[in-house]
Formats: sequence, structure tokens, C-alpha cells
Amino acid sequence: MLTVWLRSPEDIGAFEARPADRFPELAVVDRAVALWQLKIAGHLLDPRGRHIRGVPVTFWEEPEAERAEDALLERLGVPR
Repeated sequence: MLTVWLRSPEDIGAFEARPADRFPELAVVDRAVALWQLKIAGHLLDPRGRHIRGVPVTFWEEPEAERAEDALLERLGVPR
């Protein structure tokens, strides 16, 4: 299993082609795209996508979203 973080879904084909060129026996049998990244926000990037510095993230009050997040983290066994 391999996990990568790409800038867009359009980059998947180019990414998969590089290792396939080097390892012809490699076969991609499945792929998944995750659109919700829990701990990625709050970073200022340079034009090449490299981390420059962290930026505090301000959250707004949304009780329904907070309850949903709490329920998810509880099911995953993640302490708050």
C-alpha cells in the first residue's frame, strides 16, 4: 500500500506512470481519493507548494459539525 498527497486528481496518472516505467511488473489494482484531511490546514506554502510557516486556524461555532466530528473521533478511538 502506498499513500501520497497530490495537488489534484489530475496528477494521479502522471504519478502512477513514473513507478510503472521503472518497475514494469508493478500493477495498480485500486485507488482511493480522500477529500477531507483532518490535520493539513493552517500552513502557508510557497509557489512550489513547500511549507513556509504555520498559520493559526480560527474556527467558527457550528454545533452540528462539532457533534459529528466528536462522534467520528469517538468511533475511531481518538482522545479529545
